[in-house]
Amino acid sequence: MKSKVNINTLIPYVGMALMIVGAILLLVFRLAGWQSNAELLIGLALMILGFVLHVRQQKSGEKY
Repeated sequence: MKSKVNINTLIPYVGMALMIVGAILLLVFRLAGWQSNAELLIGLALMILGFVLHVRQQKSGEKY
């Protein structure tokens, strides 16, 4: 039996997922020895974007 996942239940976790992906990328780049500005900026940008989306989602969910 297939279960359908409602997209509205996943929206609050998009920001957190982006932050985790950014952190994992930074870790992988560090362990692999790739440390150019492009790789570091991609990881940083994902973490900042995830943080902004997470805070925005939390603020929009508040009652007051």
